[in-house]
Amino acid sequence: MSETLVADNALYSDLSAYYDDFCAGVDYHEQSAFAHRVLSAFGSPDGAVALDLACGTGAHLARMQAYGYELHGLDLNPAMLKQAQVKVPRARLIESDMSALDVHEVYDLVSCFLYSIHYSHPVSSLRQTLTRVLQALKPGGVFVFNAVNAQGALTERPVVTQIKRGEQQLTFRSAWHYRGQGETLDLHLTITRQDSAGCEQWHDQHQMTAITIGELQSILSETGFEVTVLEHNYGAFIPWKGESDNVIFIACKPETAIPDAGQHPG
Repeated sequence: MSETLVADNALYSDLSAYYDDFCAGVDYHEQSAFAHRVLSAFGSPDGAVALDLACGTGAHLARMQAYGYELHGLDLNPAMLKQAQVKVPRARLIESDMSALDVHEVYDLVSCFLYSIHYSHPVSSLRQTLTRVLQALKPGGVFVFNAVNAQGALTERPVVTQIKRGEQQLTFRSAWHYRGQGETLDLHLTITRQDSAGCEQWHDQHQMTAITIGELQSILSETGFEVTVLEHNYGAFIPWKGESDNVIFIACKPETAIPDAGQHPG
């Protein structure tokens, strides 16, 4: 069997054509509909401009077309963005790291699903990403994303997906590894491709940010967001009870700037 260890981001470029197959179990429609309901409840969806962070091949963007948004997507991987452009031709796509987003008061809605916010590593980079998102949102704009509690990653089981394409059998395996302390959450990925010619296997590893829900909530508040934490349920708005390790954050940019401490209206 041929085995290859690839650098960060390279695996997604090499096998980007299979990415949607590997994510076949993800309910993109449900998550996109949830984001629309969030914007309807916390902001205004009329004529909205929406940005999907870590948009990948544009699966969420494709579903969001139904809501009439002006769509933008950001991803670091050009191969993924190429597919997203085919899928959503009218979307404006940005090749960039999330922490390098550099726009001002453009978006009514920013979304980031599939726990991709954790790719902003280390915590200093995560803080920068949140600052850039706040800057990018219009007053009253909404940022919705999901996150996992650091300790919860210790009990997460590996995700294994198998697909068949002609004679090829492909297996995708992903698993988080957390050491129980520190701010690094390792994501291990293995993809196996097997056919009559033999077997190839790719291994990839990403460093993601390990953080508690409480710490993330505090950073969002310090950044300037008004924060709501919900249970990880895309079917309803259920306030987080403080026990589950997977949550959804709704972070709103205030309509007006909050005065600094000690500042008084003149």
